[in-house]
Amino acid sequence: MFETQGDVFIIRDYQKQKPFASFLSGIAGPMGIPMWAFYVNRGQLMASFGIRDKNGQMLEFYPANQAYHYVYVNGFRTFVKVDGTVHAFFDETNAGQSMHVSRDQVSIKETSKALGLDVTVTYYTLPTERVAALVRKVEIQNLKAEPRQIEIIDGLAQILPSGLDHGAYKAVSNVLQSWMSALHQDGYVFYKLRASTGDTAEIKEMHEGNFYLTLGLDDPLYISDTRLVFEEDSSLRTPYPFIKHNMRTLREMPQAHVNQVPSAMTGAAFTLDHRKVFYSLVGHAADETIIHDLLKRLSPDFLAEKEVENKRLHEDLVAGIETKTAHPLFDQYLKQSMLDNIIRGGTPRVMDTRKGPIGYYLYSRKHGDLERDYNFFQLEANVYSQGNGNFRDVLQNRRNDIFFEPRIGDFNLYQFGALIQADGYNPLSIEGIRFRFEGDHEKLPEAIRHLLKNTFTPGQLATLLDQAGLPADSTLKKVLKQSTAIIKADFGTGYWEDHFTYLYDLIDAYLAVYPDHLVKVLFDKRYPFFQSPVDVLPRSEKYVLTKAGKVRQYGAIRHLPDQASGWLMHDDQLVEVNLFGKLLILVLNKFGHLDPACIGLSYEAEKPGWNDAMNGLPGLFGSGVSETIELAKLVDFLLDTARKHPDARVVSLRDADLLANAYLQIEEKDAMKAWDARMQALERYRAALKGPRITSEHQARLTVPWLEHMKKTLDKAIEKAKAIDIVMPTYLTYEATSYTPLLHEDKTAKTGYDGLPLVKVESFEMKPLPRFLEAPARYLKARSTPEEAEQLYRAVRKSQLYDRPLEFYKTSESLEAFGHDLGRIRAFTPGWLERESNFLHMTYKYLLGILKAGLYPEFFYEINTNLTCFMDPRIYGRPPIENVSFLASTVNPDKKKHGQGFYARLTGSAAEVLSMWRLMFLGARLFHDQEGVLAFSLSPKLPASFFKDGNVETRLFGNVHIVYHNPDGLDTFEKDVAIQTLVLHKTGEQITIDGDKVVGHLARDIREGFVNKIEAHIGKIA
Repeated sequence: MFETQGDVFIIRDYQKQKPFASFLSGIAGPMGIPMWAFYVNRGQLMASFGIRDKNGQMLEFYPANQAYHYVYVNGFRTFVKVDGTVHAFFDETNAGQSMHVSRDQVSIKETSKALGLDVTVTYYTLPTERVAALVRKVEIQNLKAEPRQIEIIDGLAQILPSGLDHGAYKAVSNVLQSWMSALHQDGYVFYKLRASTGDTAEIKEMHEGNFYLTLGLDDPLYISDTRLVFEEDSSLRTPYPFIKHNMRTLREMPQAHVNQVPSAMTGAAFTLDHRKVFYSLVGHAADETIIHDLLKRLSPDFLAEKEVENKRLHEDLVAGIETKTAHPLFDQYLKQSMLDNIIRGGTPRVMDTRKGPIGYYLYSRKHGDLERDYNFFQLEANVYSQGNGNFRDVLQNRRNDIFFEPRIGDFNLYQFGALIQADGYNPLSIEGIRFRFEGDHEKLPEAIRHLLKNTFTPGQLATLLDQAGLPADSTLKKVLKQSTAIIKADFGTGYWEDHFTYLYDLIDAYLAVYPDHLVKVLFDKRYPFFQSPVDVLPRSEKYVLTKAGKVRQYGAIRHLPDQASGWLMHDDQLVEVNLFGKLLILVLNKFGHLDPACIGLSYEAEKPGWNDAMNGLPGLFGSGVSETIELAKLVDFLLDTARKHPDARVVSLRDADLLANAYLQIEEKDAMKAWDARMQALERYRAALKGPRITSEHQARLTVPWLEHMKKTLDKAIEKAKAIDIVMPTYLTYEATSYTPLLHEDKTAKTGYDGLPLVKVESFEMKPLPRFLEAPARYLKARSTPEEAEQLYRAVRKSQLYDRPLEFYKTSESLEAFGHDLGRIRAFTPGWLERESNFLHMTYKYLLGILKAGLYPEFFYEINTNLTCFMDPRIYGRPPIENVSFLASTVNPDKKKHGQGFYARLTGSAAEVLSMWRLMFLGARLFHDQEGVLAFSLSPKLPASFFKDGNVETRLFGNVHIVYHNPDGLDTFEKDVAIQTLVLHKTGEQITIDGDKVVGHLARDIREGFVNKIEAHIGKIA
């Protein structure tokens, strides 16, 4: 039923298995145009595809629950007539079917013993071309000895012309047929609208369109009129004309090419000796001249070569994590996780600019697909394609990039550090990088001068150069060398409290490779402040009394309609600080809104933390212990740095320094009074940001008292959280127990959100929520001692956070006793989405925490039932090397869904897998600054069972081949086991080093790519 052959996962009788949705990668190479293509394990797979976003749909987009149905109707069909009988291949009732899933393509196969025919259909997207297209390869095998006379109709039952708005088509598809045309040209069909569809005075003629063509069949009959195949069968099920007539007769029948949703099908007749292969191409072109250029090169051999190229493209993208263990499925899982990490976070292409090298991220996108129908995803329909994403998602998915491409240096630190605002928050939406040319325009080729007067993308420039017949690659490099990268972002929909917590992971990864650059990266470079047109309101404007008599925090932010997203300025100049100063400002802001009990960080800006579905928490004065743990870690890092480098110059904001001094004056004995004093100081600081934004400069030693005060308070906060429950709470809520109405001078009530009266809260009662997995995961990763870690691990495993029948972890214990004011999580069915399910990203954060805490036997025990690659695919319901957002747990009332995975691939779990790989195969700290000398060491944490014939192989920096030799079958994480010798391979040279450490110029050679192989011999310490 389920099996693996190399990197191909095979599903027998795929239409009889649990339904699942997935997608092709949408990667077409740097010089290709990407296409999104979503498939399901039903019918002929392809449920929807198109360019750019949902408005570029070619096969109509339906959410997964509908796509499972419509794929049979609107999707690809194959009708074969042999011996006078028409057979519909890949009908749900047929036997002998299988589905084959690879990283670069997906295919289906049906063997009909009765007909003596075998049909295979393969889908992949067209790489490295200036058109976006889906390639469909059809192979027909004759299983009988004698030749067969075959007639076939194959293709899409419905295709949409380009230019249709997705929402408009859903609403008024019937009337929109009036604009549609299917133009039968020489060798292809062009599907377009005759003019723009908007009800406006300006009408635009449409030149762009979608196209369909077939190669490999003699004299193909192109069918755009569905009635030629289905007559008046509006169900599009039965090909009555094909049943009644031969292909010669069908050719003579008229087709209507207007006023209907067309089809994209091909008819043909041929003699089948042994095997017949033909290709169909469905794509988009800005105008028909692009298709004409493509046709000059198109042939079956060309598309066969493109299939090989597409596979090579995908394999090259994941080659940097190629790992060989005793578990081949795990090795493939690493590659798939890396590919999906790239799809969400992008892959860096290092480009030299006026201010030095930067990482230009190709292929990234905001997650959105058949299951995540709520997101309006975008793939830039251009060469050098880049996409948008959410701050949290992109930041996490780029966490490990430096271990694959060290040349990106501190670029990600700069990009995300710059986006931290002076109030400690950040924009949600991260856009692609643009560039501003700052060289001499007169020395540019005339064809590109107009474009470079404004900001531009590499894709725009490369396209223009290509159209002008100029060398794209060399000219692009010259232009970028004289250009500055422009970071683009937008406020989006809110301020989440957890976003800052992922910044330290980026710092930690950077220093694991460049520890000798710590002073340079923290104190030398200047960082601007992003500025969103949204303020966080003071308490006096957001604490309201509801009609039910409850005090709530509603309407916590204010949009400033006259202000656009941009950068913090003073006297028309960017306000800039160094990274240490930026992080100091960040921790001062976060420290200021510790909750009334001085335990969690308050969700005071209308959004919660990592768990989006807890959207009611801000209204309940909710706070997060997870964020406190992460803040304490960041404060510890800054304090340690300031103590080691007391003379380093910190560039900060003058008002932030005043805020830090104000905190020192606060008495912490009474938690409520301390909370009020901190919040007053923070609110004064935020008000001051409306005035002059003046920077300050001082030695790092000045920050030590500030940081020591915060550390002391935060350490106590965490101890308080641990005292509440052995499994520390993740969330706290507060109920106002006494308050005073706020009045105008005329004694009338001041009002806030929704006209509700504003109040001043004088006391709160703390109410912890049930146990969630997040705070334990964060604590294990960041702060636990070995003894604490083991105790916490045992407690979590004994709790209701552990799903015993399925042996995996859940997001939380039961929420049934709580009201719907927690958020949408309470409305979800238990065991579904974020509610009490195995939400894979959080489970993997917990596994990573176990690994970081040094609980190695426990970690390797847990991955057997928690990593999807080791799960039973019959239960998981999809290829186990593909991650999902969540698995339904056993508290879900639908027993058939228990253990099944939902919401494919585009999840933060991929980032956690890469972090686990790093710790398992490389170690936490690759490079060390050893008294001013650079040192390199490997520290794998692997059980003996991972070694095949005594060896494990992996890679570092994409091109360093690492081989661990473990002839005695030792667990490498045991205290008496270590690397005994290292062998470095350089071009024409082999160097043997006793021990586990490389120092000096050889360590630098490893980092700079002059070492291509490292062999590490593992043994017992004598």
